Amino acid sequence: METKRVTIAEKQAIFRNRTAEVPFYHTEFDGVAFPYLLSEGKAPIYLGGTFKTRQDDVFLVAYPKSGTNWLAYIVDQFAKKIVPNIEGYHGTGAIPFLELNIPGQLDGLPSPRYMYTHFPYHLMPHTNSNGIKYIIIVRNPRDVAVSLFHFKCSLKKIGFNSTWEEYLSLFIKGKVFYGSYFDHILEWWKHKDDDNVLLLKYEDLKKDLTKQVGVIGNFLGYNLSEGESKKIAEKCTFKNMKENRVSSTETNSIKKGKSLYRKGIVGDWRNHFSNEQLKKFNLWCNSHLEGTGLEFDFG
Repeated sequence: METKRVTIAEKQAIFRNRTAEVPFYHTEFDGVAFPYLLSEGKAPIYLGGTFKTRQDDVFLVAYPKSGTNWLAYIVDQFAKKIVPNIEGYHGTGAIPFLELNIPGQLDGLPSPRYMYTHFPYHLMPHTNSNGIKYIIIVRNPRDVAVSLFHFKCSLKKIGFNSTWEEYLSLFIKGKVFYGSYFDHILEWWKHKDDDNVLLLKYEDLKKDLTKQVGVIGNFLGYNLSEGESKKIAEKCTFKNMKENRVSSTETNSIKKGKSLYRKGIVGDWRNHFSNEQLKKFNLWCNSHLEGTGLEFDFG
């Protein structure tokens, strides 16, 4: 891949970048690595802050491997829209993956538009005055680190060859897709009480999916009965999603024999962290969480 540099919003973006510090192909912007599929045709609008929103847009947001596709599939049961005939479409059902689709292609979606994304708060179109809604899903950092490691190993064309130990160091330093885990989630955490923000925890969905489906439905303005919530929850279990290979990104970016969905459990970190790694990881977590009020269920 040939590296290309472009100025966006007075900051430099580097496309098809790969360095010793970030040893996989990516798009770099403002010191943060983004997927290389966030290309020259998409990045200036998304990273430059010129994406045009509608007053009833709904954005589903998470740090990578925190349950974004799961959340999108749940919301897809409410939206029930027809996927537009877009070449190279990336999404889950009728819910497009914002930064991997060409901005102009999203203009044809009927309102309200539902879109999912991994963008941090400061790169999102956001306001508290025009009806835009944000549903955020947060997952404990130990399982995120493990899931993101396996995901990177399954991706085509990014040239990722790091070991678990090497990768864990990259994760702590924020040298992974979408940058620092804590920079990302704590920026959203500050807005958890905004009227147009619903913040969910991955582990709560695992404990009682039917209840959380009802919470999501109410936030979006749907009056779901307990029976309707249960029906959606049964369809949206991790097992069903994996068996049905829900997501068009499966064939576009995942290596043959691999899946976007691996285990989807709480506590898989125990199969990867050594005692020394866990001690170092916990010190890093505690240094960011102190005084925030954010707590995690590690299973």
